[in-house]
Amino acid sequence: MWAVVGVLFTLLPLVHWLLRARSTPLRASVAAGLRLWLALVLAVAFDLLWLRSEAELYLLYTPLAELVVLVGLWLDRRIVGPRTERPAGWPRAAGIAFRCQLALVLLATPLLALVAFHEAQIPSAKAVPKPPPGYTVLDAREDCGNGHGTVCWRTLYLAGPPDVPTAEAADRLRPRQRCEANGWLLDRRDLCTEVSTDGARIVYRVLLGGSV
Repeated sequence: MWAVVGVLFTLLPLVHWLLRARSTPLRASVAAGLRLWLALVLAVAFDLLWLRSEAELYLLYTPLAELVVLVGLWLDRRIVGPRTERPAGWPRAAGIAFRCQLALVLLATPLLALVAFHEAQIPSAKAVPKPPPGYTVLDAREDCGNGHGTVCWRTLYLAGPPDVPTAEAADRLRPRQRCEANGWLLDRRDLCTEVSTDGARIVYRVLLGGSV
């Protein structure tokens, strides 16, 4: 039931555009853009593509798709002129649903972003790079700390290349930039990388904390 509702909610901007836009080159161009945007979301949802902050993509999908539709309809009126008849049937139903969706998204997106990007969580597997040739993964773990300022992390325990001292092998893995934003727009939590040694092992740890 909820899966069907989710699919209809996701498809609504594209359906509304196809039902309301008139036959101009703009109609096909906007529809192609919406399909590509939808394909990106589906690729992430089915693990065909990994992002560090998948929740950011899901939150941004509907507002951006609706913005494209609104701008497209405005350009449609500028190109063809105002409509002389009121929509009826499915176009009218899609228009009502689209406006309800727009109102819901305007209210819910800021609240969902505040909740989703405030607390610490286990970093995405995408945030942990694949070890370069010569390095062997001995173990992989994930965990979260407790108390105020909680941080969660993923840890790889690695063996360096043969005949290379552990400390030198660890230095080769140290990133130039230790911390950066986890997302690219909404998710501004710090994603940090630490590289250390634990006896003969290299400890490669990626940490994600809550926002301040």
